[in-house]
Amino acid sequence: MTRTKLSIGLVSALAVALAVFAVLRLGKGVAVPDAGKPSAARTAQRPHVGAERPGAPAAKAGRFQKRSRMQAAGKRAGVGQPAAGAGAAGSGKEASANKTAAAEKAVESWENLIDKLSELTDAPTQERMVSVKEAFDTLDKNDQVDAINTALNLLPDEQFTSLYGILLDKTENEEVLDAIFSDALNRPEEIKVPLMKELAKDKTHPMYFESARILDATGESDETTTGEADEK
Repeated sequence: MTRTKLSIGLVSALAVALAVFAVLRLGKGVAVPDAGKPSAARTAQRPHVGAERPGAPAAKAGRFQKRSRMQAAGKRAGVGQPAAGAGAAGSGKEASANKTAAAEKAVESWENLIDKLSELTDAPTQERMVSVKEAFDTLDKNDQVDAINTALNLLPDEQFTSLYGILLDKTENEEVLDAIFSDALNRPEEIKVPLMKELAKDKTHPMYFESARILDATGESDETTTGEADEK
């Protein structure tokens, strides 16, 4: 009986010793945090406001610098000055719109004039030739070729001489002059021959050489045009 109790006591003491030993071994690997200070891990997980990710403050400063450079460049280029810039843009658009409206009005006036001339039967007067020339000169340069082709298609032989004021002006667009001259060659002799003789009087006119050549070839040239043609 005494041995049994002694054995039980030894086993209990050994168990207690092993338990104490295990607790001591575990305690060496665990750091007990100070209750008055936050742990290092918890501190690392709570970043400062404005530093949500590494490099964020630098990136923010970079954006501000870029915007400042853009604003400075805008001022140098005139951007960022709404009063002057907007006014200039508005004036440009208004001027363009006015120019377009004026060009359209000139084309409409020209077409109305040609329509009226196409219905006339009397011979064109000098005043009529002048009015046709003035109406033509109000056209935009980009519209003049189409405008003269419209007139050539609509005007009858009786009103063809209304275009003489344009044809005899050697400063006009040569494409316009050539269109009228080429059309004149398809008109009756009593129209084209006197016209070519008139053109052959001015050696500086773009249609001079062709007029003198045709007159010489057809035997229609007079003393003036014959001498000029021989000089070529």
